Amino acid sequence: MKSMRMHTIYKYILSVAMLAAVFGCQRRPLEYFYKPEARIILKVDWSDFPEKPTGMTVFLFKDGEAGKAITTSEVDQTELNISAGHYKLFVMNQSMTEFGGIIFKDMSTYETAEAVISKVASKWYAIMKGVIASQEGDDLPGVGAQPEDLGIAIADEFTITEDEVKNFQYENAKWRKGKGKKDGDGEAADDAPVDQDAPALRTIEAVAHNVVSRLHVKIYFHNIPTLYSVRTSMEGLADSYLLTKNTTSRQEVAQLMEKWDIHVTSADGVDGYVETTIHTFALPNGEKSVANRNPQLNTFTVQALHKDLKTISEEVYTVGDKFKISFPAKIRMHMDLEVGPINLPYTPGGDTGGFISYVEDWDDVIDVPIPI
Repeated sequence: MKSMRMHTIYKYILSVAMLAAVFGCQRRPLEYFYKPEARIILKVDWSDFPEKPTGMTVFLFKDGEAGKAITTSEVDQTELNISAGHYKLFVMNQSMTEFGGIIFKDMSTYETAEAVISKVASKWYAIMKGVIASQEGDDLPGVGAQPEDLGIAIADEFTITEDEVKNFQYENAKWRKGKGKKDGDGEAADDAPVDQDAPALRTIEAVAHNVVSRLHVKIYFHNIPTLYSVRTSMEGLADSYLLTKNTTSRQEVAQLMEKWDIHVTSADGVDGYVETTIHTFALPNGEKSVANRNPQLNTFTVQALHKDLKTISEEVYTVGDKFKISFPAKIRMHMDLEVGPINLPYTPGGDTGGFISYVEDWDDVIDVPIPI
């Protein structure tokens, strides 16, 4: 008899334990998935960018916490669910991995976020600078790649309070309950907006601007029929851009210009010019004017290869004060530069054809010292 009572007590205790476990498991997910957050709508205007991107990355910074990057295929607007706190944010087109000509540094901190031009090795540039590699594989002097268009949109700082989060949660709960009634799934509050989209606490707006500039260069020549190809380097351009400070850094880099279009201007076909446009971060240290600027701050070297594939003409210009700077709508800065005329000596035409706009392998085509 005693054993039967003990067995009954044991079954009762086991049943109570199982019920507690079941109800405990049902309650935990509700506690786990609840987050004291409010929904923010971020709208981005890309009308001042060359073309609307196919995606964007939002860099969100809350005081006292490391920043986080949110990449999305939505570009006109996207939603953010954030807790109470003070925030800064900026947006860029695409993700950080989709840029080949730019390296991103210190992106986890709002104040230090920076875009740096990637470096490429150039044998031509090394020889022009008098650097000869002692053996195969030695590092050559780096020059800057051409950065892709980079759109940056900076929003105004904003604060979300605890009370705002609580109010949002209340309104969102009413909307969810009303949505349930509309779907035949629940009972709505009297004032639930069943025919509206999900509520948002506020809308944040930002306008994207291209921080990459265009440098347009035109070189005039006399005896242009003898010209086979052109290569140039520009020293003293900006190496990087400080994304949240809307300015270039103090660091400098050289960039090459290797692809050109040729134009003949005189009736006898003797005079003409070549021109090209490259992408750049423009002038260092946030400079936006060249008035009274030291010409030595930018050195522009022009090397022209003649049609005999042996003769090279070289001219070096100091052009730090010669840029023409404007600010058209679609790009941050547009810089024009004109030099020359360069009087090319007459050389036999050889077996070559017309002007070559882009020659990658000068060092393999010719075997002559390049004057410095």
